[in-house]
Amino acid sequence: MVEHCYPQRKRSRHASSFWRYVLAVCFLLFLLSIAGCAFASVQPRKAKALIFTRSGGFAGVSDELTIDLETGTAHLQNGKEIRTTTLSQEQRTRLQALIAGLDLSSLPATPSQEQCCDLLMYRIQIDTVVIQTTDGEIPPALQPLIAELNVIVSGMLSQ
Repeated sequence: MVEHCYPQRKRSRHASSFWRYVLAVCFLLFLLSIAGCAFASVQPRKAKALIFTRSGGFAGVSDELTIDLETGTAHLQNGKEIRTTTLSQEQRTRLQALIAGLDLSSLPATPSQEQCCDLLMYRIQIDTVVIQTTDGEIPPALQPLIAELNVIVSGMLSQ
């Protein structure tokens, strides 16, 4: 039988539990970093610009509202007249919340072919995404945003 030159040490129970603890902590940190990355990628991006156009109807409405959602500057072109205002922080926050609640990919890019001359046509551009609809077929998810934008337009027209 050959004897080893160096006596082998037996690992103490404390040393092996220490390394298990270190390994468990590293694993937890790894899981938390993955969860943090996943959470960061799910957070909605804030829209920067919104263009709302409503046209048609039996009165021949033609309004275009352009809003810089970062500064709150709003320009309304009604015919040849242009009006400018600054939205309150509350209005901007409400608009951002309504936009964040939309699934933009599921909304219609163009309205159906069945249109009536008396209906208002709505076109909403949020950054680069364009949505078009008419009074008769506004998707339920889009109704609160259109209502809010109509309130802003009405308020600017009454100034």
